Amino acid sequence: MQTDAGYQLVRLNNGICSVRSLADAETFHPVIGPVAEAEALYVNQLRLRERLQNHSGEFVIWDVGLGAAANAVTVLRATRDIACKIRLVSFDHTLEPLEFALKNAAALGYFGGYENHLKEFLQKHRVAFQDGRQAVNWEFHLGDFPSLLTRAAAKQFPKPHAILFDAFSPAKNPAMWTLPLFTNLFHLLDPQCPCALPTYSRSTILRVTLLLAGFFVGVGHATGEKEETTIAANDLSLIAGPLDRRWLDRARRSHSAEPMMEPAYRIAPLSAATWEKLLACSQFKDEH
Repeated sequence: MQTDAGYQLVRLNNGICSVRSLADAETFHPVIGPVAEAEALYVNQLRLRERLQNHSGEFVIWDVGLGAAANAVTVLRATRDIACKIRLVSFDHTLEPLEFALKNAAALGYFGGYENHLKEFLQKHRVAFQDGRQAVNWEFHLGDFPSLLTRAAAKQFPKPHAILFDAFSPAKNPAMWTLPLFTNLFHLLDPQCPCALPTYSRSTILRVTLLLAGFFVGVGHATGEKEETTIAANDLSLIAGPLDRRWLDRARRSHSAEPMMEPAYRIAPLSAATWEKLLACSQFKDEH
C-alpha cells in the first residue's frame, strides 16, 4: 500500500482503506473504517440531523483531531440536504495526515466532491462554501490542543454545540486525556448552549475524568467491535443513557479509574479523595 511522509494506506479486514501513522503506530478508524465509524459515533449519536433541523442560526462543531478529515467530511455530507449554517472548527498539531489522504483520495473514497474545498483549506487554513442546502464556514487551528485551551485566545473560539473528540489513545497521546484538559474544555463551553462530546473510548478512567471535569456522562453507541463508547455533555437532555449507581460501584472497584493529572500514561484505582468527588457529582446526587 502507498507510503509517504510517515503515513501509510492500510486495508482493514472489511476491505475499506484507512490511514496509518507510522510514527505513532496508530491506524485511524481501525475497525470499521472512517465513514462507518464517523456516522455511528458522531452523526447518529449526536442526533445531528435532528438538532440541525430544529436549530436557528449558526451551529458550531469543534473537530478535535482533524487527522485525515474523515469525521468532518462525513458530518458535512450527512447533513448537506438540511438548510443550515455550520461553522466547523478543526484542531490538530499537523496537517500531514490530510495532505497524505488527499493524495490517496481515490483509494480512501470519502472525499468525493470536497477535494477542491480541502485544497483551499490546506492552503489558507479556512474555507467557506455552499454544499446542497448547507452553508459551511470551516477553520483550522494548528497547534498543541492542550496548550491552545490554556491561552486567552481560546475564549474567543466560537462556543460549540457539538464536539467530535478523536485523539490518539491515552497510551500514545496521554496529554489529550488528562483531567486538566477536559476541565479547561468544559469551562470554555457556554452553559446556555447545550453541547455534547462523544468519543470512542469506554474506559472507566475517561468517564471518571469527564465527570470530575463537570460533564454529565453516559453510555455511548456501539461502533464496530466496541459494544459501548462514551458521550459527555453539559446538558443531561443530550444523553440517552446516563451512567448510574451500578457503574459508580464498578468504578470504585476498578484498578484503572484515577484520572491523569499529568500527560504521563499510568493506571491506578480511585483514591479516597476522588471517590468523594465522584459521589458529589450532580449526576449521582439523587442516587445515594
